[in-house]
Amino acid sequence: MKYISKERLVVALRNLARFRGSVNKQGAQHILPFLALKQKGVTSNGFTSFNESDDFQFFDTFCRVQGGKFPYFDPIASDFRIDTHPHSNVATARKGTFSRAWHAGEFRSTADGEEWVLSSDCIEILITKVLTKQKTVTRIPAIDLAVFLLRKIAFDGKIVVKDVLSRFKKEFGLSAADFTALFDEKIQDTSQFFSDKQLTDADTLGAIDESGVLIAARPDHASNSTGTSDRSQVDPNDPIIKQAVELLLDDGYSAIVLLGPPGSSKSWYAIQIAKQLTDGAMERVFKVQFHRSYQYENFVEGYVPKLDGSGFELRDQIALSVAQQAEDNPELRYVIVIDELSRSDPGRVFGELLTYMEVSRRGEPFILASGKEASLPANVFFVATMNSRDKSVTEIDDAFDRRLAKLSMDPDANILARFLRANGMAEDLQRRLVGFFNWVNQTHYPLGQTFFLYAKDERGLNRIWDHQLKFVFEKAFQYDPATVEQIRERFLAVVSPPPANA
Repeated sequence: MKYISKERLVVALRNLARFRGSVNKQGAQHILPFLALKQKGVTSNGFTSFNESDDFQFFDTFCRVQGGKFPYFDPIASDFRIDTHPHSNVATARKGTFSRAWHAGEFRSTADGEEWVLSSDCIEILITKVLTKQKTVTRIPAIDLAVFLLRKIAFDGKIVVKDVLSRFKKEFGLSAADFTALFDEKIQDTSQFFSDKQLTDADTLGAIDESGVLIAARPDHASNSTGTSDRSQVDPNDPIIKQAVELLLDDGYSAIVLLGPPGSSKSWYAIQIAKQLTDGAMERVFKVQFHRSYQYENFVEGYVPKLDGSGFELRDQIALSVAQQAEDNPELRYVIVIDELSRSDPGRVFGELLTYMEVSRRGEPFILASGKEASLPANVFFVATMNSRDKSVTEIDDAFDRRLAKLSMDPDANILARFLRANGMAEDLQRRLVGFFNWVNQTHYPLGQTFFLYAKDERGLNRIWDHQLKFVFEKAFQYDPATVEQIRERFLAVVSPPPANA
């Protein structure tokens, strides 16, 4: 018997991640749910029984890679999924967007559950809503998706690569016409495609880690039972995540800002808070970075050049686009993550949204600068980060500042210690470095723990000093060279301690 090889699975995951970047990433979340319908035999010829239990069976069969709270891996979103994903989030999105917004299918309740039917133009809708980006259609790489979904299938020993596509079409009930319209059949690389060994879940997790496609990494590099880095799970009991979620859901704040010095894990925590709010669905998390040139026209709406060069058109930007998706799916939460909030003028960037982001004003219609009417649904949340050492923090508009809850992100020696243990640093060196970290934070400068994210040994620490920390401290104490020298000597004692009998 022959099986998909781990080497080819790594390639497939990378190709699928690139594919997602070429299409509508929000629409791409509907590819697997569409295949779940097709596998159950749902067509446009009449209603067919399909329930949330069928979603669960589909994801359990094709996407389960581990136990725990995040057992499923979505190869198109390049992320792990929470255990409620198959029978809750997918079903809700299918009803809210696929059916009610796109009209790509219909469902009805019966005494035995639900029945579904696809619309006659379902394939055209998928091409428009999923595969088209900036007027360019990118079809789904069939062989790469087949490699992931069929990775545990045993094939006949005489199988060739094109037979995998045939099995894929048969497994998911795809007609020749539908397959040609939605999928790219090209097979670019057949080397190391098959193996004599069936992939285990541990092999799959290893391939995911090796592919480098995961969206976010935990700051503590915690390992799961397979020994691979668990880079996606969110601990809802983490005090920062728990407090942030309570502020947004229970205390009625419009947005939350993580405020701290460089290297204090602000950006990582912002993503984890967003993932907690969306039950791990990264397709409902939108990330943007403010900078000095970032304006209302980039965030809310603005005129942009047409692709054919014939002029300009008014286009909804990220805030209005997310608001529309949230309005179409009121049962789901959407999060806009803003890095470096204070680098621009938030009051100017938000414009009218500054008033209507208030919880008490959510859903209330208002007029944009263009004259178009809009509203901001209650299921849109804002999570932002700010560098506490950035002088522009003090210049934020008071009206905007009042709408923000703030969480202080101080340097954390406990997180640093977890980094160092995970990196395999010698215990004595760990102890000395944590001692330096505490000393410099308490006496001189707020130094974040992620400066040492990949530190393993003395040589690595020397490189960190020579190419980063030295410049950080010289800038911070440019008129106090004695302090820089004191910090340097203390750091040298970490990497080159005196002999024990000295």
